[in-house]
Amino acid sequence: MTILNRRDALKLATIGAATVAGSTAASAAQAGVKLEGKWKYQSFRPEPGSLAADPKNPTFVLWSPPGLGVVTIDAGGTTGTLVFTGTMIKLDLKIQVTEGSPARLFASAVMMLPGGKQFTNELQGWFVPAKLGEEVGDDNPLVVRGSIVQTSADIAPKPQPIYTTGFFVLERMKK
Repeated sequence: MTILNRRDALKLATIGAATVAGSTAASAAQAGVKLEGKWKYQSFRPEPGSLAADPKNPTFVLWSPPGLGVVTIDAGGTTGTLVFTGTMIKLDLKIQVTEGSPARLFASAVMMLPGGKQFTNELQGWFVPAKLGEEVGDDNPLVVRGSIVQTSADIAPKPQPIYTTGFFVLERMKK
């Protein structure tokens, strides 16, 4: 289990509001970002024990299986899948992007379970430079950083309570 200190977690979680006026972030359309294709996915959540011990200085742990998340976004950019390679976890995605500075991504992630139940999550993120404060370019592509909330019972071996929240990062996979 990877544990991040608060400073590292906040650095990773820098989203939206942190890209204030004067930022080099551009909307996905302005920067020519095409959603179609494959993206690396990783999510993090607060460690409940650290919150109980000191809510002012929580530690964060990997939430999704480390290094296994692959998002494939279909042509048109409105649907896709999130698959954790080597597992049975495959979530269907419905995606919406809104323009702005920075542009926003909204996604609903659903996995059908036996008995008609669903495992669901809601994600909201922003397109920001991989290296904050620097110009977007070939060596500094736009990534998506944002928040995630689990909106159903968890399916993990060590399940988290419903409405557990955390943050995620999407980074385009290199060809």
